[in-house]
Amino acid sequence: MTSEDNVADPLIAQARKSFAEGFAGVIKLAPEGAPPVWVDGRTTPPAVIAHEPKDHPADCQWRGSSDALMRALESEKALESDYLSGRVFISGDMSVMARLSMKAHR
Repeated sequence: MTSEDNVADPLIAQARKSFAEGFAGVIKLAPEGAPPVWVDGRTTPPAVIAHEPKDHPADCQWRGSSDALMRALESEKALESDYLSGRVFISGDMSVMARLSMKAHR
């Protein structure tokens, strides 16, 4: 197991706990210095995978430190706070963001 795997595993686990319902899109979580994780919200519950879906590129990308992404996945309020403070950068189709429903689990 590499140090990159050590980052991806907790991020995958956190993302699996966070997304409550499908959101008709794919989000790429891109932590700095670690492999990305994709959340495929075209199904309910969303699938959290370590590779890009072959049939659909990411609609939206979240970038930031692993800690910032983990914190942003805690709740919709945490995501909003990290986005507004510049700890998490979001690019792509913002309509995907409007359709998100995240479980709060602090």
